[in-house]
Amino acid sequence: MAVEAAVSLVLGKLSNFLVHEAVFLYKVRDQVEWVERELRQMRCFLKDADAKQSSDERVKNWVADVRDVAYDAEDVIDIFILKIERQRRSGFIGFFKRFTFIKLWARREVGIEIERIKNKIQEISASTERYGIKEVGEGSSSRAISLRRQRQTSPLFGETDVIGFEEDIKTLVARLIEGDSRRCVVSIVGMGGLGKTTLAIKVYNNDAVKKHFDCCAWVFVSQEYVVRDLLQIIIKCFMTLTKEDLERVEKMNDVQLREKLVNHLNERRYLVVVDDIWQTEAWDILGSAFPDANNGSRVLLTTRNRDVASYADAWSSPHMLQLLGDEKGWKLFRKKAFLEPGIDCQRNLEKLGKEILAKCRGLPLAIVVIGGLLSRKATDPNEWEKVLRRISSQFIDDDSRITRILALSYEDLPHRLKPYFLYFGVFPEDHEFRAKKLIQLWVAEGFVEPTGEETVEEAAEDCLEELVHRSLIQVAKRDSIGGVKSCCIHDLLRELSISKAKEDKFLDVHCGDSNPLSISKARRLAIHHATSKYTSLNHANPHLRSVLCLALDSGWLGKKQEEYLYRGFNLLRVLHLDVSYTEILPQLPNEIGKLIHLRYLGFKVNASITLSLPSSISNLCNLETLHIEGSSIIYMPNSIWTMRQLRHVDVPLRSVISERVGRPSVGLDCLVNLQTLKRVKAGDWIEDCLGELTNLKRLGICGIQMSSHAKGLSNSLPKLNHLQSLRLGWRHTIPVFMPFSHHLHLKKMRLRGKLEKLPEWYEFSPNLTKLTLKLSKLMEDPMATLEKLPNLRILRLLLDSYKGKEMVCSAQGFPRLESLHVVRLPELVDWRVEEGAMPRLLHLLIRRCWTLKMLPEGLQFVTTLKKLEVQDMPTVFEVRMRENGGEDWHKIQHIPSIEIKGR
Repeated sequence: MAVEAAVSLVLGKLSNFLVHEAVFLYKVRDQVEWVERELRQMRCFLKDADAKQSSDERVKNWVADVRDVAYDAEDVIDIFILKIERQRRSGFIGFFKRFTFIKLWARREVGIEIERIKNKIQEISASTERYGIKEVGEGSSSRAISLRRQRQTSPLFGETDVIGFEEDIKTLVARLIEGDSRRCVVSIVGMGGLGKTTLAIKVYNNDAVKKHFDCCAWVFVSQEYVVRDLLQIIIKCFMTLTKEDLERVEKMNDVQLREKLVNHLNERRYLVVVDDIWQTEAWDILGSAFPDANNGSRVLLTTRNRDVASYADAWSSPHMLQLLGDEKGWKLFRKKAFLEPGIDCQRNLEKLGKEILAKCRGLPLAIVVIGGLLSRKATDPNEWEKVLRRISSQFIDDDSRITRILALSYEDLPHRLKPYFLYFGVFPEDHEFRAKKLIQLWVAEGFVEPTGEETVEEAAEDCLEELVHRSLIQVAKRDSIGGVKSCCIHDLLRELSISKAKEDKFLDVHCGDSNPLSISKARRLAIHHATSKYTSLNHANPHLRSVLCLALDSGWLGKKQEEYLYRGFNLLRVLHLDVSYTEILPQLPNEIGKLIHLRYLGFKVNASITLSLPSSISNLCNLETLHIEGSSIIYMPNSIWTMRQLRHVDVPLRSVISERVGRPSVGLDCLVNLQTLKRVKAGDWIEDCLGELTNLKRLGICGIQMSSHAKGLSNSLPKLNHLQSLRLGWRHTIPVFMPFSHHLHLKKMRLRGKLEKLPEWYEFSPNLTKLTLKLSKLMEDPMATLEKLPNLRILRLLLDSYKGKEMVCSAQGFPRLESLHVVRLPELVDWRVEEGAMPRLLHLLIRRCWTLKMLPEGLQFVTTLKKLEVQDMPTVFEVRMRENGGEDWHKIQHIPSIEIKGR
């Protein structure tokens, strides 16, 4: 549940509160410490309560009471800090008077509030005995047990609709009966509802599989299992037992059962299906009972967690089950929705059916359930329209089969990961979100607890990968080093996250069809329609910690709406607005400087807008991330560089430090936490203090005149040993400031501007994986150098990066290159690729190289190539690529995907 995470967050605040504000807590410190101790005790009971609250209304109420009192304590702390900070900044009274006022206020206001919270905690603590929280065990809820009984059936009689799985069945059957003689574990991995068990049933019952193995068994594990029961089930499947044998088996302990099973299987080639396994601990217990006699025995495993699959057999790649495409999904839908013989899809139902199918988003379970529902209704368009209107509620209904199955993945999450999953409800439907932005939001919300020497961002990346491995999140794109670049969530899982988040007052979502007058006490608000529609109303929720407007139709943000946002929500930690402005040069209001709790400030504005930040932004003493996109220029006050907590500054390409607010010395050296400084304009700060920003991981600088900052860059960059990404863009020549051979973390580099000479390959970072060159105007073939980079995976040679006529990729060159873009090299005439070059290339793009005569002959030897894109090339070049009679067709006929787009 998110409640335990909320309590943990408040406990962290209380601890910091006691340390940093001790001077102001005279006579109330004991009360605050008491609250902290009691909340710690309650947190111990929350895990047990979580298992019981779904089936016991009293426990559910107790959990809600704990959540509310934790939120109350958080409010008291944050309001106290807000008032203290405002008094510290006020100039109308002296320090002694101000200190006296604050001390008196702390005794009275904080004391009263803490006493109220203390009384409420005492009431809640007394209720634990009445609710039986202390006696709650770790057993399954009745709903989980019921679902287990539904799933734990014979594989001979399971769901047999396998439309869309034909290729999967062929692949899995081949992996079971062919390959290594060692005992292999073949895993089917995917989110709940994809049909992993259905697929395993078809494979298990396949004739070729049955003939290949001497004996077969099926065991269903689930989240709650008893080892002895599982071993007995397997033994009964594998062995023909008499009544006396059964009685002896019933009396055996775990060790005896395992020994009996191992002895029996050592002499046979066996197949055992381990269905729905969730934990590595379960495999430790079961795996030891499946001996490896080097005779081709197999274990077929289904799981939602890729880590479990890898743990069971690190040498066997998991079979990742995918969502159904439109064609296969429609075929399954038709089969389920029209069960009566002779009834086909009437034309007047086809449109409605496809709209309903679209809501299922390719999830087989959803298609089967909704199709079955429609099969029981008349083939009347009115009935189908009713289902279409109600389909979202059908999916998130607590009693629906879909919800119960998907909810298992949520319930299996460690408590620390539940807020991360619930946060995905913030994003609109079908939204693809950038991983870095998501991680920065998680950090600002206070979810992340790093361990050891890792940063909070690294800990958050680990959490994101864990959600991916648990099949709760889908990766949309990965970056050049294999990390998650962007991700998305299935609509049904998103609905589940929103439902759970609202239940825990974790999040409230306002969509275009939401009732804007229904105010909750949620700590976070996501607005998925025009901001002005929401802020034009009087919404009283001063407890909000986050406001995120991620609307496509964001509309205009006027002065009244601005005042409402910046004055009405004093306790905000996160503020992100996708907004538009009517003014040519708008300035954010000074009121934004009053949001002293703010950790994340983000805007997405019109690309034509020039935006100015007020000097009061430096009052945001806790700000960690400043993210602005869309605006062409942003003026920043010099005082922004005094904000010591800043970790990420990602602003438009031509951002400058404003001269209109004076020219004090810019102390970038105080930004000891800064990790990201992207798209900022070159200036004297490069010489003054760039070298002091030793924690920088991502740096991006642009400018016009480079010569005046060449020495500063050359002196500073060698000191930034933590750099992972470097982007430099100049209109003229980029000076030589290599080598980067000691930058072992530097993996991405983009250089825009003329290079007198490309550095030698050993002067680049040895771990460089992505390189982009633009306007380099190199006269010597860059391939001779770049092909020697040992870890380069992505190479982009863009506009005028090379001015020569010939380019050669040598044999054994580019050993790890996977993607190559050759774009707008107008002088390139001949390109040779020798046999053995680029042995791992997957994607090649050629665009606007108008003098290039033909495709390289050596492409026919690049057998790994999966996609070739040719764009805006001369007609004669395209003609050579035609399948019928094209002179270059033999070079590319092995490539599965070839896309040609003319000018």
